[in-house]
Amino acid sequence: MTPAERPRPLVDLPASRRVHLDVRGDLRQGHEPFGRIMTAVDSLGVRDVLVLRAPFEPLPLYQVLGKRGLAHWTERHAADDWTVWFYRDTPVRAVPTSAPGAAAHERYVLDVRGLEPPQPMLRVLQEIDRLGPEGELEVHHDRRPVFLYPQLDERGFLHETDEPEAGLIRILIRRRTG
Repeated sequence: MTPAERPRPLVDLPASRRVHLDVRGDLRQGHEPFGRIMTAVDSLGVRDVLVLRAPFEPLPLYQVLGKRGLAHWTERHAADDWTVWFYRDTPVRAVPTSAPGAAAHERYVLDVRGLEPPQPMLRVLQEIDRLGPEGELEVHHDRRPVFLYPQLDERGFLHETDEPEAGLIRILIRRRTG
């Protein structure tokens, strides 16, 4: 990929999904911006992207945020002016579905395989809060999330788990109705 090519998740990304954070002033004043960066990361919705402006390429941050499931794309504007976009390379995607005789609804697919605990559970809990009354969340996991199930029950969600192939645990989550 050439530096000018944005990764697919960043193409046509609406401004409402971008969380901007400029730490150049913090660093000029001798303040460590790591806490502000992590607060911004923790506030990201599943589909949101952190757009970080820094006076240098923050190489150590790539590994820290990579462990949280975030990929990065870097733009160098000048020797002391960088923009780094942190995004989920396994985004939630909507899949329109409909049953015979029923109105169409959306199923969202979230792949959390390969993420370190507790990130898979946090991502799922964050995403179910966004589900509409008829929406469904299909989670692709690499193990049965035994600590997630009581959380879903407590929040009033139904869930079904199967293993369609080796290494893939699929959990279908929807709101309890009636």
